[in-house]
Amino acid sequence: MAESKELLEASKEDLLQTTDIVQDWVIANLFSLDRLIQYGIAILGLVVAFYISQWVRKRFPAPLEGKYLPLKQLLYRLLRRLSFPLILVLWTRLAMFVYHELKIPYVIMNTINDLAFAWAMIRLVSAFITNPTVSRSVATLIWGIAALDILGYLSKIVDWLESIKLGSDKDAFTLYDVVSSSLSVAAFVWLALVTANLIERSLYNNPNLSVSTQALLGKVSKFMLLMLAFLVGLNMVGVDLTTFAFFGGAVGIGIGLGLQKVFSNLIAGIILLMDKSIKPGDTIVVGGRYGRVNLLSARYVSMITRDGTEHLIPNDELINNQVENWSYSDTNVRLRIPVGVHYNTDVKKAMALCVEAALETPRILKHPGPVCLLKGFGDNSVDLEQRIWVSDPMNGCANVKSAVMLRIWEKFHEHGIEIPYPQRDLHVRSVDEAVVKQFVSK
Repeated sequence: MAESKELLEASKEDLLQTTDIVQDWVIANLFSLDRLIQYGIAILGLVVAFYISQWVRKRFPAPLEGKYLPLKQLLYRLLRRLSFPLILVLWTRLAMFVYHELKIPYVIMNTINDLAFAWAMIRLVSAFITNPTVSRSVATLIWGIAALDILGYLSKIVDWLESIKLGSDKDAFTLYDVVSSSLSVAAFVWLALVTANLIERSLYNNPNLSVSTQALLGKVSKFMLLMLAFLVGLNMVGVDLTTFAFFGGAVGIGIGLGLQKVFSNLIAGIILLMDKSIKPGDTIVVGGRYGRVNLLSARYVSMITRDGTEHLIPNDELINNQVENWSYSDTNVRLRIPVGVHYNTDVKKAMALCVEAALETPRILKHPGPVCLLKGFGDNSVDLEQRIWVSDPMNGCANVKSAVMLRIWEKFHEHGIEIPYPQRDLHVRSVDEAVVKQFVSK
């Protein structure tokens, strides 16, 4: 029992010593006077950032949603998203400068600055990434790097990655080179895509440029920026770009064989934009289907039919095959409507009524005006053809034909003009009674 009491008392003394050590560490590192002052400065910075960000939100209204917002509206959105973390970054940077000049440690300010900067980066990146999975992945990566830097493990991880060498001693490169080059290329490619989207927005909202010119300049700028971003990203981490010369032959063969169709569509898309034969907004007929050109991408043309179906047509098919473009040089399109009337009808009156019905229908052009022609004499009717002109075929052709035919039907009923049914003459020949009796007996 005596030994148990001694052990219990020793454990209590150790626990008390540990508690005192933890308490002294907390007071010295977390609740010392200089730390409490830094906490107060940080809280004051949060309050200042909150009120300034609220003023920014009231001063700059939220822009409307859309793919091609004007550059001014896009800047408003970024300003609203980044105002709070950026103000906090500036506040902590100012406090760190003062502490540095006074030669006073500023660990708390440095930690809050790193967190605010990571927050600002996440808000900036998420403004241009629409995919939620990718956005969350990037946010997790940024927060992870910031946490490792705050805890002091980032430099140790970098040293560990640099200690792992890949390849021979002469041309060895470390695992850190692989990771940093991948992140660098990804960052520059993302920056190039963001810049290309900004250029595309400004081109789209420029009324002095045609639609085809906007699409052409947007695609060329995106292609050039992506190539430049890839090369700059590799060069930033020390990769010798001259080493790619050794792979030139292999890349050329790959383009000639595996990527032949891809580059064929790319060149065909550039040709379509340069000669303006097909551009966004045109109404075209391909393979018996007609629709409106919605988008010209590097590989395909997006055509939306009246059924709401979107067809992705490779660019080289539009170059090599026959295509009807209803709005290439003129948007006016002539439509034909067959009409049949009875042989007892006053044909001239029926033709005049057809023209009147067309003129009374919306969307029908007056110049050139509708005409009705006598096409032939059929087995059951006199065949007429009503010809009409519309200037907006992208809004549908079947609906305007239906409206004209309905009006013709009403006109014919008002004036007693008949639309005949198919007629057949039946000739009954006399038969010998003996033959009939013989047939009936069987």
